[in-house]
Amino acid sequence: MSPAGAFSFILILVFAGVLGWLYLRFRSLQMSHVERMAAMEKGTTIPVWRTQAPWSPRVYLLRGLMWTLGGAALTLSLFGIADATHQPRRAEWEMVDAKNLTENTGIPLNEARKIIEQDRARRVEGMPTAVALLGLIPVGIGLAYLLFYFTDDSRHMPNTGADERVPSLRS
Repeated sequence: MSPAGAFSFILILVFAGVLGWLYLRFRSLQMSHVERMAAMEKGTTIPVWRTQAPWSPRVYLLRGLMWTLGGAALTLSLFGIADATHQPRRAEWEMVDAKNLTENTGIPLNEARKIIEQDRARRVEGMPTAVALLGLIPVGIGLAYLLFYFTDDSRHMPNTGADERVPSLRS
């Protein structure tokens, strides 16, 4: 499979996964609504909706650690892949290239070898090492979360147990 085909296949799989997740979430909310409406019609107790955990400033610490460590792992793995894919070309292949260049263009073999050597210096085989720098994006996001966590004053306030941001559920 070509790289473009593999990329397209992975993109389609991710898109299908997101659509599937959205559909399952919609069905779950729809079933909860039907269950609540049936309980209201019967006059029984209404089932409680799923409640979210109370908000805490530690959420920023968790997010910061996850993004930073995930980005560091991504950077290291991309560096490893880039290093593993860089392999020197064998001398036999360079001689074959020089011979083909001599036969196709009619230039002497010594000049063809010089051209092949110059081309080898400019040629990049395997994944470029600079791709590993993409892992610095999640590292930056994680460091921003950590910076906010350590500079935010709300983490020093006592937790009252209830948060105004979580809406109360009506029965």
